[in-house]
Amino acid sequence: MHEPSELTRGGMLRRFLLAAILIVLVAGGATAAVALNTVGGLAGEVFNAANKIHAPKGLVVPEYSGGPQTFLVLGSDRRSGSKNAWERSSARSDTILLVRFDPEQGQTSVLSIPRDLLVAIHTPSGGIDYPSKINAAYSVGSELGGSQGASLLVAQTIKREVFPELKLNGIVDVNFRGFINVVDTLGCAYVNVDHRYFNENVGTPESDYSNINIEPGYQKLCNEQALEYVRYRHTDTDFVRVARQQDFLRALREQVDPEHALEQIDRVAKAVGGAITSTFPASSAELIELAKLVAFSQNRPLRQVKFQFLNEGEKIGEGDYVTSSPELERATLHEFLYGAPRATRVAAIAPRRGRRATPATSSPELIAASAGSEAQQAQRHTPLRVLYPALQTPQAEPQEVRDYRLLDSEGRGRNAYVAVFQQNIIGGYYDVEGTDWLDPPLFDHSRTEVVDGRTFKLVDDGSHVHVIGWRQGADLYWVTNTLTEELSNAQLLAIALSARPVP
Repeated sequence: MHEPSELTRGGMLRRFLLAAILIVLVAGGATAAVALNTVGGLAGEVFNAANKIHAPKGLVVPEYSGGPQTFLVLGSDRRSGSKNAWERSSARSDTILLVRFDPEQGQTSVLSIPRDLLVAIHTPSGGIDYPSKINAAYSVGSELGGSQGASLLVAQTIKREVFPELKLNGIVDVNFRGFINVVDTLGCAYVNVDHRYFNENVGTPESDYSNINIEPGYQKLCNEQALEYVRYRHTDTDFVRVARQQDFLRALREQVDPEHALEQIDRVAKAVGGAITSTFPASSAELIELAKLVAFSQNRPLRQVKFQFLNEGEKIGEGDYVTSSPELERATLHEFLYGAPRATRVAAIAPRRGRRATPATSSPELIAASAGSEAQQAQRHTPLRVLYPALQTPQAEPQEVRDYRLLDSEGRGRNAYVAVFQQNIIGGYYDVEGTDWLDPPLFDHSRTEVVDGRTFKLVDDGSHVHVIGWRQGADLYWVTNTLTEELSNAQLLAIALSARPVP
């Protein structure tokens, strides 16, 4: 069923990862942890004492020892400081995110809990609401106890219903205004847009969503356009939207410039203002300790952990729910907490010694592909040498090949192109891209690996490689996995190795 367009405008905007603010805030400050000592009022601006969440004993264990830290981050549409009962009861949180900064594993792990996950909500008065979706815990808690009650009931529901063994070190609730302010302050983020996003609302039920028109390819998304991208929903599932939000979060993190981190953290803190409620004390010393923890994570991979489930749309009564099981939830939590360290986490991208990295066209994993007229037309329109893969996944359908101008971080125009392949009909697109911009933010935190004498740049994301790039001549090329990372590491490598100039 389609939601009214006014709810799409007022609600889906808010569904974006408002939680990104905490990570950007702390990551920016982390790169200038020593300098934070000179900013006496910063902690008070970020974590205002008036907005402190007072968690009951045992729900949150604040520890600033330099070890792993796990935080619950909520993105809500509550109105900051509201004392109106209707405004409190209408508050929603459609972003429920667990973030773990882990210096022991050398990574930051991110896990989104599906908003439609089936749970029983236990209220402080002893009532039980079942069946219910987990994002309803925020609305119920808000009605009973304002923004503090909302955040606490979500945390309690997660602990009771989903991850009983989870130890939380903090809770942060960021409202919609905070997200708008931080995106405006940081300006923009460079994003791999995997395919064209288009909708023109002409008043029909099929088009009754917000307008959007974003072409595919690596590009800078700013302000409203960034919101349109992350709120897009009408041809996606909840899990694809989560993956897109996490991908944008990864891109937004690259906007924190270590050379100007102090200036950025100061501007972002002022922009966010009272939009954050949290369990953090307004203490410069503790903020610095937290910043030191995240400093270690800033140059490490942002690992996307997938929530394991049984059914994505189980019909119970009049609602559709995501269902899981205690066994799957324990497996999800274990992967989130103890995922293998970077050295062993990514499955071997190179084949075993003695086997060629480029598979034959008869490989069961890949089939032959050929550049069509669109690729040839793109080559005629751009001075950039267009590479097109000779291999593709069997189920993929080649889509458009777009050549375009890309503005780099200095505002200079660069040549670029993107070839889009549709892996499946719901959110599954992978891309082959190229540009003469040799140092885009996409690869700021990549690692290198040599295969068959060629050096590749890898952006890994948990057990999968998300992007594999390489220099060829005076240009830079890369293959991007689908948002939900459906292609194997071996497939990505083989596609990259098969890329040939378009005649």
